Amino acid sequence: PAVSPGDLYRADGWPFAPTLHPAVVGLPPESETSISAVAAYLVAQEPDPVQRIKALHDYVADRVAYDVPSYLAGEYPPQDAETVFHRRTSVCAGYATLLAALGQAAGIEIVVVVGDARGDDGLFEGQGHAWNAVNLDGRWYLIDATWDAGSVNGDRFVKDYSAHYLLTPPEVFVATHMPDDPKWQLLPAPLSHGDFLRLPHLRPDFAALDLRLLEPTRARYAVSVGDELTLRFANPHAFRLSGSVRLPDADQGERCETDDSRTTMTCAFPEHGRRQLLLFGPEGVYLGQLYVDVG
Repeated sequence: PAVSPGDLYRADGWPFAPTLHPAVVGLPPESETSISAVAAYLVAQEPDPVQRIKALHDYVADRVAYDVPSYLAGEYPPQDAETVFHRRTSVCAGYATLLAALGQAAGIEIVVVVGDARGDDGLFEGQGHAWNAVNLDGRWYLIDATWDAGSVNGDRFVKDYSAHYLLTPPEVFVATHMPDDPKWQLLPAPLSHGDFLRLPHLRPDFAALDLRLLEPTRARYAVSVGDELTLRFANPHAFRLSGSVRLPDADQGERCETDDSRTTMTCAFPEHGRRQLLLFGPEGVYLGQLYVDVG
């Protein structure tokens, strides 16, 4: 029988279904008066260690809205956990400090990690960002509650809960997040910043579908006008894939051709200039992008 994306979700680890923990949904007002009260309620409701961490992550991702005006202005109000808890808006630092404070109150070791991250904005080099690492049974795992809360569209925050960046495997997480301290890559052999920039810019959704990009192996390519670029995938479940070649920040582009096996995609570049090659999965889910200079 055909496998659907939803069949790949797990309860005991990544990838998780994009469904809020029931304890977060059912949190009564009297248990939401303080950080310690929230932590106590969620701990009491959820005995499983993995799902307990999910509940803390889900609370932050669901209750805090991204502070787009402050981000655009480059002027940020206090990002400490207490301020964020009561204001319910923050930038990435506030999400991370609140999750760490909830962890402390719940008896779970959660630390704040800072570095650079490559979002969906087309910025090849990435920009400063903050996220978390959590100690689960003596092993460290990575979390980004900011990116699981939603996205920024122009000057507004679009709430869109997910769990893509919850206990994400480090080899997947590092495609978009480069910590200042290499130890928080959680990789046996840490990558350099140059290695990070050369990695294809793929969201966790890509790996969650059991997909692998076999070719190309770099984030940025140069081709001549009139050339084609061929992408090859391992796609064990034969999920529908599509690609679009666009000018930076354009909403539409030229479609790439995908073969019947859904393992090869060919993209044409008929004109000069820089292009983004966007990849999409089943139901048009955005999976990542490559950068192509056409000369």
